[in-house]
Amino acid sequence: MMLSTMAVSTLTFFALAVAASELQAEFGISRLQLGLLGGVNTLVGALTAPSAGRLIDKVGGRNSVGATIFLSGVGAVLLAIAPNYPLLLVASALGGFAQGAGNPATNRAISSAVEASKRGIVTGVKQSGVQAAVVLAGFSVPALSASFGWRSAMWLTAGLSFALLLGLRLVPAEPQRTASTKVQDRPSAKLPPFVTRVAIYGFLLGTVGGGFGRFLPLFAEEVANFSVERAGQVFAVQGLVAVPARLTAGFVLDRGASARKMMIAMAALGGVALLIVAATTAERPNLLWIGTVLAGLTVGTWNTAANLTMIRLKENAGKATGRLIFGFLLGLTAGGPVVGWSIDQFDYTPAWIASAVLAMLATVAVAQRSGWPGRTAISN
Repeated sequence: MMLSTMAVSTLTFFALAVAASELQAEFGISRLQLGLLGGVNTLVGALTAPSAGRLIDKVGGRNSVGATIFLSGVGAVLLAIAPNYPLLLVASALGGFAQGAGNPATNRAISSAVEASKRGIVTGVKQSGVQAAVVLAGFSVPALSASFGWRSAMWLTAGLSFALLLGLRLVPAEPQRTASTKVQDRPSAKLPPFVTRVAIYGFLLGTVGGGFGRFLPLFAEEVANFSVERAGQVFAVQGLVAVPARLTAGFVLDRGASARKMMIAMAALGGVALLIVAATTAERPNLLWIGTVLAGLTVGTWNTAANLTMIRLKENAGKATGRLIFGFLLGLTAGGPVVGWSIDQFDYTPAWIASAVLAMLATVAVAQRSGWPGRTAISN
């Protein structure tokens, strides 16, 4: 249920990226407008994530997961019926509510229902839902678009979301708080400083991912001369490799690996991946595959370590995740339009190099060692 919730809450975002050329053909929009289409979705998610996190800590994981799934379905329906670009933009913005609530809701559910020694692997499974959405979008959207049009992918997302509500009882309900609830088990008004540092890290890598994920399929078509189907496969590959990577990250984190060091390594190697992609040409298409695989292992995997540190705050898991997701989705919001504008003005290479620099800068955000929670869950 955690994996599926994350998948449906992000599927339309990725489906719209894969359907970029179809959207351009139908609505006659620029790359900047394509970036804005994803940007409004993540901006709404960013702005609502902090308040959603605080609310989620009050209403519990099961209720929040149900609300996220329902919002995902409604957002997909609105995208499927949008007749023009302005209304498509509005529909994408409304779908941002699910983007903002997905991680806080699932993190809260994990913090209350999973013992501390297993939260890493469960978080890895949960975060793999995002990559499952990448894989599903990369393989299904080109096929669906060719036969039934891009809107069919939106209807598929809506159907998956509403069907998923039938499994909501699989999410354990939280016990009701009473007057005897321990003070240390209640949400704290103040979060530790490391949460803000992780949110800054998320903002920087979100900016990288927002541009790279949004324009990778178009880059594959326009620079590497791939077909629409092959470009979709490139997009899906980063999801395919990130799924086992996120599971492995969760496994090693449960066995004492440092979340902070893992995040530093992933940001640094993510920068290398972007430089490899920047070197891709029609004569060197294999570099695109290599860079994309490395990006999936790094830029596509850091979320497991970051989210686990939020889950370890127990009763503050929703609130802390809200702050992290605010930074991350704000980065996604900035990344799409800015990279789209850069590509329109200067082509792809400067955008990929600038993204590599941002990934390297993310290592600085989490360089400070003090204040991080250990493997055992804590409360503040």
